[in-house]
Amino acid sequence: MFQELNIKAQCDNLKMHLWECPHFLFVVMGFVIIIAILGINTAARYYTDPEVAALIVIAVTGLLLIISHIIVGAFERVAEASRARMEFVSIISHQLRNPLSSIRWQLEILLRDKTIDQKTHSYLEGVNEYNNRMAKLVNDLLTVNRIESNRLILTPASFSLVDLIKKVITDTAFFANASNLTVTLEEKKNIPFVYADKNHIQWAMENLLNNAIRYSNPRTVITITISKQAAQTRVDISNHGTPISSADAEHIFKKFFRAKSAQRAHTDGSGLGLFIAKSVVEASGGCIGFISDNSDKTTFWFTLPHARKSGLSTNT
Repeated sequence: MFQELNIKAQCDNLKMHLWECPHFLFVVMGFVIIIAILGINTAARYYTDPEVAALIVIAVTGLLLIISHIIVGAFERVAEASRARMEFVSIISHQLRNPLSSIRWQLEILLRDKTIDQKTHSYLEGVNEYNNRMAKLVNDLLTVNRIESNRLILTPASFSLVDLIKKVITDTAFFANASNLTVTLEEKKNIPFVYADKNHIQWAMENLLNNAIRYSNPRTVITITISKQAAQTRVDISNHGTPISSADAEHIFKKFFRAKSAQRAHTDGSGLGLFIAKSVVEASGGCIGFISDNSDKTTFWFTLPHARKSGLSTNT
């Protein structure tokens, strides 16, 4: 039964001993309650002495109180560990942001220096690229921390999703060209404005497009389609690469998860992009998902609600 409920795996995931794990203790408590009910029923049937029945009730109540105390203590330890982890991530991330920002500004000044030779310039570009990756990881960790502690603040407004996606495509053009990929945009007519947090949606879109570029086969085309639905606008990002297996499908939006195909391909990534994208889209009132079959085509999609009094994108 424990294997069916996957209790041991859950306790191992929490790094807790079985008799300290809340999942296991809840099952134990359930058994105790069942046994207690059967015992009290038997006592009531075979013993007419009310004192015996009262003693059984008192004994069972005491046992339940002890188990409840253990369960509450276990939950307190889990909550305290979670709080300490979030505080640690927040402190470390904030401490890293300042020096990374300082390094970025100094590198940009050096890269604009015309007296630097080409070889030194290429080295500085490499350092700048890794510094930007570290800065993005720090920002992702802070965002995940805010999501998990319900402190992610969204400021929704009406904006053109078409224009935002065009900007994201332009910003990632160098990355796509370096990977021998072409990114095309297919926009339908009369796409209305959406109502969401523009900065966070841009972040989510960047993560989805970067993933499509990272996991595409060379010399293929990534197609982004924007279409109007009844009350929402839908965006599809399709690429051609290694498909997502059925075993990985249920975990694809979990934080820090990386599919086995991504690990085999030795691609960079923290496993946070899709988790952040899902959290931001759903917090904005939209939906997100993906379609991947046995072919090499994979499509990630998301929807966002229309603005109530919205304009139309420039492709009307």
